[in-house]
Amino acid sequence: MVEHEDDSLIKQVEFYRRRLAAVAESAGNTTETAAMAAAFAEAQRVAARGLRSAVELGLERGLSWRQLAELLDIPASTLHRQYRSGAAILTARESPPDRPDAPSTAGRVPPWFDTFVGRERELADLTDLLGRTRLLSVIGPVGVGKTRLAAELARRVEPAYPGGVRWAPLAPVTKPWQVASAVGTAGEPSATGAALLVLDNCEHVIDGVIDVVSKLRASTPQLHIVTTSREALRAQGETVMVLEPLRADAVRLFGTRASESTPGFEAGAWAGVIAEICDRLDGLPLAIELAAGQMDVLTPELLLPKLADRFELLVDAQRGPVGRRRSLRDAIRWSYDRLDEAGREVFARLSVLPGGFDEQSAAAVTAGLGLPRARLSALLTGLARKSLIVLDAQRPGRFRMLESLRAFGQEVLLDAGELAPTQVLLLDWLVGFEQQLVKYPGGDELTTIEQRIVAELDNLRHAVNVAATIGHPAHPILSILLARFLANTSDLAEVEKLLTDVLSNPLTSPPHRSNALTWLAKNDTRQGDLDAAVRHSNEALALARELDDVETLAIALTSVMFTRGSTGDLRGGVRVGGELVALLRREDRAGLAGWVLNKQAWLLVADGDLAAAREAIAESIRIYESRADQAVPIAGRFANHAGMSLLHTAAVTATLQRDDAAAAEYVTAVLAMAVPDRDTVLSAIECAAILAVRQQKYALALTLTAGTTAVGRPVQEFWTRHLEAATSTAQHAIGPAAAGAAAARGSSMTVAQLTDLAVSGGTPADEPLTDVLTRRELAVARRVADGLTNAQIAKELSISPRTVDSHLMNIRTKLEVRTRVEVALWVDRNGKHTRLPGV
Repeated sequence: MVEHEDDSLIKQVEFYRRRLAAVAESAGNTTETAAMAAAFAEAQRVAARGLRSAVELGLERGLSWRQLAELLDIPASTLHRQYRSGAAILTARESPPDRPDAPSTAGRVPPWFDTFVGRERELADLTDLLGRTRLLSVIGPVGVGKTRLAAELARRVEPAYPGGVRWAPLAPVTKPWQVASAVGTAGEPSATGAALLVLDNCEHVIDGVIDVVSKLRASTPQLHIVTTSREALRAQGETVMVLEPLRADAVRLFGTRASESTPGFEAGAWAGVIAEICDRLDGLPLAIELAAGQMDVLTPELLLPKLADRFELLVDAQRGPVGRRRSLRDAIRWSYDRLDEAGREVFARLSVLPGGFDEQSAAAVTAGLGLPRARLSALLTGLARKSLIVLDAQRPGRFRMLESLRAFGQEVLLDAGELAPTQVLLLDWLVGFEQQLVKYPGGDELTTIEQRIVAELDNLRHAVNVAATIGHPAHPILSILLARFLANTSDLAEVEKLLTDVLSNPLTSPPHRSNALTWLAKNDTRQGDLDAAVRHSNEALALARELDDVETLAIALTSVMFTRGSTGDLRGGVRVGGELVALLRREDRAGLAGWVLNKQAWLLVADGDLAAAREAIAESIRIYESRADQAVPIAGRFANHAGMSLLHTAAVTATLQRDDAAAAEYVTAVLAMAVPDRDTVLSAIECAAILAVRQQKYALALTLTAGTTAVGRPVQEFWTRHLEAATSTAQHAIGPAAAGAAAARGSSMTVAQLTDLAVSGGTPADEPLTDVLTRRELAVARRVADGLTNAQIAKELSISPRTVDSHLMNIRTKLEVRTRVEVALWVDRNGKHTRLPGV
C-alpha cells in the first residue's frame, strides 16, 4: 500500500515538473505583457502545488521538516509557512537567476607577498598542458596549494595571452547560479587574441561552473580556462592534473616561511626535525606554512610533539590574499560540510584506519550504518573524487586518508561519542583473521588470508595500541598476530616488545600466554639468545601441558623442537617432532601435522639426514596440496609464509643432495613470491649462489653471497659451512681481484636487486651511477631528497634504521655536507635522474 502511494506521489511531482517546463517555454515564446503575466501566475500556482506534493512525499518517507528544509535549502519556518499558505518556493533571502545579488568579483590575479617555493615540475607540466587543452583543472586535497599554484601559473604564462588573464574567486559564491555573475565579463570574447580565465575554488558550486564553462567554451574559442577544485568538473574535453602533497620541497617551504616570519631562523640546524614535522603534516603546504609561522615562539623540536593537537596549534589570525582566515580545521570542515549525511558518517569512520583501506576494511568500520556494498563503493568513489581520501599508488585497490584529514575525522567521531565503538569494530574484524588462521588452512586459502593481513599490518599495529589503551580483551590475540608477521621482516625488537606486553597483560589467557612464550622463544633464537629461547620454550610447554588443548600443546612442542635443534641437540629436536606428528595424526589434525613435518624436515637437513628430510618435506607438501584448490596456479597456492617455507626447505634439501634441476625450480618459485619473509628470501638466494658455483658462474655466486652477508641475518652452522665452501671455490677460480670486485658489487645491492639477479642468473649491471656514492648510498640519498624519514627509508630498502644512519654519515662525509637539506640539493643537481635498477 505504501509503495502504491509513493508511486502516485512521484507521478504527481513529475507531472508538476513537466507542467512548469511547459509554462516556462510558453513565457519564453511570447512578447505580450498580459500573456507573460498570465504565464508567471500559472508558474506560481504550479510551483505551489509541486511544493505541497514534494513535502507530502518527503513526510510520507519519514523525513523531518528540518531535513526537508535542508534538501530544499530554505529555512524550516519558511517552508512550513509556505506549505500551509500554498505559496511557491521563493524566499525573500534569495534572488532569481536573472537578478544576481552580487556583482562580478573577477579581476586581475591576486598578489602574494611571500616567496613561491618548489612546484617547478608541476608548473612546467601545466604550461605544456595549457598549450594543448582549453579546459584544465587542478585538483587535490585541502591545503595542497592549488590556489597558490594557479596564481603562479597565471603570472608566468600571462605574456602568452594577449587577450589578458582574469581571475575569478568563487569561494564567496554560495549558489551555483551565482557563478555567472561572479565571472561577469571576464570570459567575454576578446578582439586582441587568446585569453586565460582562472576559476578558483569551484568544488562547492560545481554545477554552476560546468554551466558557465560550457557556455564560454562555445562562445569564445580563444578562451582558455583553468579551474582549481577539490574535485574535477568531469566535463567533456577537460584535462585534469592531480596536485600531490610536497615531498622534496616540503622542508624548503618550511624553512623559507619560517625565515620570512622569523629573521635569522636557520633551517639547516633543524633539518631532521623539520623533515619529521613535514611528514607528520602530510607535506600539505597550508599545514606546513601554519607550522612554520609558529617559529617566532617555538623551535621545531618543541613544535613536533604539539602536532598531536594540530587543529588548536595550526591557526593563523592573518588573512590571506583571497580574504580568508587560514585555519587547518576550517579548511577541512569546508569540504566535510559539503558531504551528505552518509558521506560524513563514512568519512569519519574511515579515520580509524591509519594504514589505509579497501572496500573490505571500509565495510568493517562502517558496519551498522546499513549501507549495501554497492552504496559503500559509490561513497568511497565520491570521497576520492572530492579529494577527501586518495588512491594508494603503491597498493592498487586501496585508499588512504591524509593524517590531518584523519585527525579531523577522529575529532568528529569523538564529539559524537562514536570513536570507541568504531575502534571496537576494527578490533573485532582483525581478530577474525586469527580465527581463520587457527584452522590451519592451506594453499590458495591461506595465501588469501595472509595477503589480507599483510595489507592491514599498519592497521593491525594501530589496533594493538588501541586495544592496550582501552583494555580490550583482543589485545593479546592481536599482539601475537602482529608479532608473527613482523618476525618475518626481522623487526625483532618490536616483536619482543609486543610479546612481552602480552605476557604482562592480566587479560591474557593461559593458551595465549603459552603461544606468546612460543613466539618469544623463536624470536630469542633469531637474536642469538639461546638461553632465553630454551627458558621460554620450556615455560610455554609447561603451561600448555596444564591445558586440554591439542593445538596449544602442539605449538609449544614445536618451540621445544626448534630450541633443541638450535642448541645442537638436533636428534632430540627430531624425536620431539616425530612424537608430535604422531599425536596430531591420532587427533586427525592433518593441517597442523603438515606444518610440523616441514619444521622437522629442516632439523633433519641440519643433522645431515637428507633422505629423511626429503621424505618429510614431500609428505608435508602432499598434505598442503591436498587442501588446496588445484585450479589455482602453483604460484598462487604457495604464495604465503607456510607455502614459501615448504618450498624453501625443499630447495635447501635438493641443493645439498645435488639435485640441481629440482633445486633451481624451488629457488625460482620462492624468489617469485611477493611474500614478506626476508630471511627465507636470503636463504634462497644463497641456494642460487651454490648452484651458480656448480655452473661455474663464479662472479655471480660471489656477488650473491656478499650481498646476503651485507644485509645480515642469523645463519645456522651447517649452512655456513656449505656457503664458505662454495665461496672458497669461486674465489680460487677467478682470483683475488675479480673476486673482490664481484663481492663489492654484491655488498652495495638491495635485497630486491639480489633477488632479480639470482632469478635471471645474469651478470649484474655495473654502470657507474655517480663518481661519488655507491649504489646503496645513492638509493638512501634519493629517498632523503624525497622527504622520507630514516625509518621510512629503512622499511622501503629492507635495511635497519641503524644502517640508514651509517649510510647517511658516509654520504655527508663523501659529499662534504652537514644536513639532509644539502643532501637533497646534491641529489637534485647530480643524482635525481640517474637510473637505479631495482630501487
